[in-house]
Amino acid sequence: MTDTSSTLTNEHAVRSWLGIPYAAAERFRRPTLLPFNPDLPYNQKGPAPLQAGDTSWLEADNGFSEDCLNLNVWAPEDAGEAPLPVVVYIFGGGWMLGANTQTTSNASGLAATGQAIGVSLNYRLGAFGALSLSKYGGALEEASNLCLQDIITALQWVRENIARFGGDPNNVTLTGHSAGAFSALALLATPSADGLYHHIAAFSGMPSRLVPAWGAEERALAVLTAFGVQDDPAQLLNIDAELLAATMSKTQSSDPGAAHGVDNEVIAIVDDRTQPNGILADHPMRALESGRHRDVDILFSSTTHETDWWVLHRTKDFDPGSIEDLVEEFATRNRLPRSRAQKIIAAYNTDALTPVQVRGALLTDYSFTLPQARGALAHAAAGGRAYLLSVGPVQGAHSVHGTEMYGIVGQRRPGASQDQVLRDTFVRDALLALASGDTDRLWEPVTARPTTKGIGSMPYDATAHAKNVLEIFTDIDRP
Repeated sequence: MTDTSSTLTNEHAVRSWLGIPYAAAERFRRPTLLPFNPDLPYNQKGPAPLQAGDTSWLEADNGFSEDCLNLNVWAPEDAGEAPLPVVVYIFGGGWMLGANTQTTSNASGLAATGQAIGVSLNYRLGAFGALSLSKYGGALEEASNLCLQDIITALQWVRENIARFGGDPNNVTLTGHSAGAFSALALLATPSADGLYHHIAAFSGMPSRLVPAWGAEERALAVLTAFGVQDDPAQLLNIDAELLAATMSKTQSSDPGAAHGVDNEVIAIVDDRTQPNGILADHPMRALESGRHRDVDILFSSTTHETDWWVLHRTKDFDPGSIEDLVEEFATRNRLPRSRAQKIIAAYNTDALTPVQVRGALLTDYSFTLPQARGALAHAAAGGRAYLLSVGPVQGAHSVHGTEMYGIVGQRRPGASQDQVLRDTFVRDALLALASGDTDRLWEPVTARPTTKGIGSMPYDATAHAKNVLEIFTDIDRP
C-alpha cells in the first residue's frame, strides 16, 4: 500500500441513523428479523447489550437492555448515484463487554471519507448471547451461539435494506476487533451466513479459539450451579436479567491469560457441531483450507505486543510467577507434553525478560501471530486472496491489544500524536481499499510465504517474524 498524506478528518458531511431495531428476540431464543420503518427519526442511540462490570466507557446514552438488537448506519451526504461499499463493524470485548454506542464503534469516520457506508451492530453478550444451553432442550433448545445468530440476522437486514442508504448489498465487508474479528471469521464456517458478506478485515481476532462442546457445558453448569438450578435449567428464563449478567461474569476466570488455551474457563464462540441446533459446520481454519470461501478477500491484522496490555496494567493477575510455572500452565492449558512446552517457552525466555514479559510475548504469538499467519497461508493455498498486517508501536501509542481500534472506524483518539494519526489512517485506508476491491492500493498478498506488512516502529521484520513463529509452533494445533 502506498503511503498517504491524508489524515483522519471529516472530509464529507455525514448522515446518521441511530438505534435502528434489526431484530427481536426473547431470552435464549433465536432473533427474528424486523422490517425497516423509514418514517421513524432514528436520531438516538439504541440500548446497549446488558452486561456486568464497568460500563462507563461505553457511552451508552440510552442505557442497557436485553432488547438490544439495534444497529447504526452512517452515509456521506454527497455519496453520488453509484452505490457505495458497505463496512459492517462488530465490536469486541470477549463476548462479555462492548456496544455499538462507543466512539470505537462509530463508523461515521468511514462514511466521512465518502468511500463507504458504515454500519455498527449490537449483539447479545454473556449469558444472553454466548451461554450454550441447547442441550437442555425445551425452551432452551435454540440457545447455541446466539451472538453469532444475532450478527447473521443483522447482515440479513443489511442485505434487504442498505440500498436505501446508498449502500451496495452485493459489496459488504465485515470488520471487527478482538471478539468481533473472531466472530467475523467464525461466519466462514457458518452456512447460514453464506452470501451475506464479500470481504473480511479481522483485527486482533483469528480463525481459532472455539470453545469445545465439553467446555461450553462446563460454562453453562457453572451458571446453573451458581443459581442452584442444575436440575431445572429452564429457571434461567425467570431470573432477573441484571443478576444473571452479574452471575455469569463471576463464573469467568479472572486470569487474563485464560482465553489463550483450550477454552473452557471463559466464553467464546462454541464449536457446536455436535450440539442440538448448532450453527457451525466446521472449524474456521478448516473452512479456509477447504477453499469454500476463496472468493472472499481477507485482511488478517494483529499488533506486535498484543498481550502486553496485561503485562503493563495487570501484572499481578497476569504474572505466572516463574518460568517453571509458565511451562506447567502452557502444557496443561493446551494439552501439550511438558517437554514440548519447555522447548517453545525457551524460544522466548531470554535474560532480558521477566517471566511475565515472557508470558506476554509467548501468548501474543501463540494466540494472534500464529493463527493469523496460518489462516492467511491456508486461504492463499486454497486460491483465496489474503493480506497480513502487523501493527507496531509509534510515538505515544503502544502496539497492544486494541491500539488500532480508533483507526478501524476512522475516528481520532483524543490526544493522539501525529505518528499515531498516520498509523490509524493507514489502518482505515487499508480497510477501505479492501472494501472497495481496489487491492492495488494494498501490499503484496500472501502466497506460499507469510508476506506481512509492518507499520509503525517495528521491533522486527514482520515477514521474518511470522515465519519464525510458524517454525516455533510446528505441529502444534492452535484450536
